[in-house]
Amino acid sequence: MSVNKEKIKIILGLKLKQARKEQKLSLAKLSKKSGLSISYLNEIEKGKKYPKPEKIHALSTALGLSFDELVSLKLEKSLSPLSTLIKSDVLNDLPLSFFGIDSKKLVNLLADAPTRVNAFISAILEIARGHELNKEHFYYSALRAYQELHLNYFEELEDSVASCLRTYGLSKKGVKSKELKKILYDHFKYNFEDLDLQKHKNLKSLRSVLKTGNKNTLYTNPTLQESQLRFILGREIAFNFLKIKERSYTFSHHIAKNFDEVLNNFKASYFSIALLINQDDLHQDLENLFGQETFNPLEIENLIHKYKVSPEMLLQRMTNILPKKMGLKNLFFLRFNNENQSDYYSLNKELHLNKRHNPHGNKIEEHYCRRWITIEVLEGLKKRQEEQKENSNIIMAQRSAFIDSENEYLCIAIARSMYPTPNANSSVTLGLLVNDKLKKKIAFLKDPKIITKSVNATCERCILTDCKERVAEASVVRNMNKDAAIEEEINQLLN
Repeated sequence: MSVNKEKIKIILGLKLKQARKEQKLSLAKLSKKSGLSISYLNEIEKGKKYPKPEKIHALSTALGLSFDELVSLKLEKSLSPLSTLIKSDVLNDLPLSFFGIDSKKLVNLLADAPTRVNAFISAILEIARGHELNKEHFYYSALRAYQELHLNYFEELEDSVASCLRTYGLSKKGVKSKELKKILYDHFKYNFEDLDLQKHKNLKSLRSVLKTGNKNTLYTNPTLQESQLRFILGREIAFNFLKIKERSYTFSHHIAKNFDEVLNNFKASYFSIALLINQDDLHQDLENLFGQETFNPLEIENLIHKYKVSPEMLLQRMTNILPKKMGLKNLFFLRFNNENQSDYYSLNKELHLNKRHNPHGNKIEEHYCRRWITIEVLEGLKKRQEEQKENSNIIMAQRSAFIDSENEYLCIAIARSMYPTPNANSSVTLGLLVNDKLKKKIAFLKDPKIITKSVNATCERCILTDCKERVAEASVVRNMNKDAAIEEEINQLLN
């Protein structure tokens, strides 16, 4: 679909199909009138063939159209939104083939019900414009769908990590940054330098920049913690060991050019975390943790120190292990950011396995529920920083019962400073659906110290009237109640 010729084929096919149906001609009748075979006409309509001029002339004569009308790239008004879709880069940008979807078949399917489908396309495009959605949103949504499809566990990447450990003689118990640097230097011609933050002040929030050439130079932020440096080096090994070419050269600021780049960055990150946290070791550690009858935040902190990783890396790795190794498939992962100690919290990363769980992101600037443990730990960290106390991680657990839903989740949340990013904090949360399987797996689920709270998605959508944590009125609920009252009175009047 990236070649202009392909789009021309599709448009001609749509025009031919539309003209034939308007004249109530079957493929057999058009074949007889034009002298072209049924199979050839079918190929044209599906956008697979573009006929020579003499055959287009035969078709135009058979349909009573001029040659120019038939080859024009302009579609009838009923198909105009579909025409916009074809001519735009949307079909290039969306990774349709990745999910086994043929873009030509999709266009033909859409064209079969032009009025309803084109109204739908117009609505989708309008929603996208209204909410400032761009192709990057589609890329990352597609990536999440890919992760969810595989329950976020990828055997081929796990096997590649095991092969990498064997190839370079690394211990599965953990590797140091100097070992990873040596591999990159010896095998992939890497040099290493610190980012000059005095000279490049706008790059303070970046973790790394790779300059390619005869010798690759990896510039890393000199303020990085050891866990952050190991993760970045692990990603670089992944790109090279997996022979990935389509990739970004910065971390973490990145504007995706295409879906392959987004997917490859995910693969490299998955590989790096799997390199640092052995799946079998973590599985055993989680069995031990879940076997305890009380929840102790220090046990989570000990795992962070054992594997020398960030809280986000640990919880991300748990989303790989829990579904595959322990059968806990109903889970979600959230990452919230909070900058400059403000009252605004942004949800910028999420994953839902097995179904769409209650706490998920929205793009409509509503206020996320302050009762969520993921917000509570951020507010606790912010208070600690304001009082100039220690800046260590805050780890808490909560049973979150969602209002207007039967769902309840065991949530483990960790708040931390986003160092070296200035004046920014982040919290990561792992949520596990409370069901019979979870009750059998996690002994500390019954720990009375784990508080159960009624929570909701946002203040605007919450029906609670006595919520002390509320920061915005329930405007969505109010409008829904108003609409319901109007509907009820209309029914009374008419009945």
